Amino acid sequence: MTSARRPRPPAERPGLQGERTELAWERSALGLLAAAGLLLFRHVGPAVGRVVLVAADVGLALLLIWYGRRRGRRIRALRTRPDGGGTVPAAARELYGATAAATAIALGTALVILLGT
Repeated sequence: MTSARRPRPPAERPGLQGERTELAWERSALGLLAAAGLLLFRHVGPAVGRVVLVAADVGLALLLIWYGRRRGRRIRALRTRPDGGGTVPAAARELYGATAAATAIALGTALVILLGT
């Protein structure tokens, strides 16, 4: 007689949403680091402009990693609460800030490329 294993409900598997959240933010940070690497090794535009943009990319990538880990911890903390209640605050402020910073870096990159050609 075999017993069918039923998946455990989400409340019994804490951490999965937090882990996915962290991974999503880290993927974004990895993309910024790749852009920084391209800027650093491709000789376009003035060197000072490239270095400033690389520093901005790396700084934003570190900030995104921090955002993701913080949100992941908050999600896991709420999901492991004994009463099972609570909600995680919306990430709108972090999301809009990261989007504005990434847009500014992209515009700066375009400007450095245009000035270098």
